[in-house]
Formats: sequence, C-alpha cells, structure tokens
Amino acid sequence: MEEHPENSKPKILVVIDADPRSNPRAAEAVRTAGGVSVWQQVEMSVVLRGPAAAAVGKDAGQISEERMFKQFLPMVRENGGRVYLMPDPETMEGIDASELVENKLKEPELAELAAQADYVMRF
Repeated sequence: MEEHPENSKPKILVVIDADPRSNPRAAEAVRTAGGVSVWQQVEMSVVLRGPAAAAVGKDAGQISEERMFKQFLPMVRENGGRVYLMPDPETMEGIDASELVENKLKEPELAELAAQADYVMRF
C-alpha cells in the first residue's frame, strides 16, 4: 500500500454486481462496507451495479436481506462514504428519481473511481 498524506485516507471501492434478490453476497458486501466505514480510517465508496441497484428500489422489501441494506447503506453515507447507482434498465424503473439524480454513476466515472482507489472489491 502506498503512503498517504496525513489528511488523506486509503480509498476502498466496493463494486456489487450480485443480484440481492437471489444472491446473499450483495447484502454481505454492504454489511462489510458499512462496518468498515464506521472506523473512519478509509474513504469508502460503494457501487450498486446492474441488478444490485434493486437494493434501493421500490421492490427492495421483497429482498430477504432488506434490513441489511437499510441499515448499512446509510451507515456508509453517515461516515463520509458514497453510495453510487449503476442500474440496468430493468432495475432503473423501480428506483426513486431523486436517488438516481444524486447518485447515478456512468462507466467512465466508475473507471475513474477504480483508478483512484487503493483497493477494489467486487461482489
């Protein structure tokens, strides 16, 4: 790991592609990101990509691990992290417009985040 100036924290990017409706890894990834963000020792970014964006959609209540998303995504934000969305067309329909406007990410921006991150984790 490279050295960071005193005011700079290592950057972790967590990219979640797993569909939370069928894959528990998505919820575990969010739980991990939320838990690590509490330490405030790293700069945490989470990207809910493709079907993973369903975790913040109107049908999130149908996800078996819904409480994990409701608890840990806000935790990332409360501790200075960012939660970005890259929904696929199917998932985009169920996401609140203001959430999309504030947090939507495009491929070039994801590439830039990944390039700036010290660590990238994919789930």
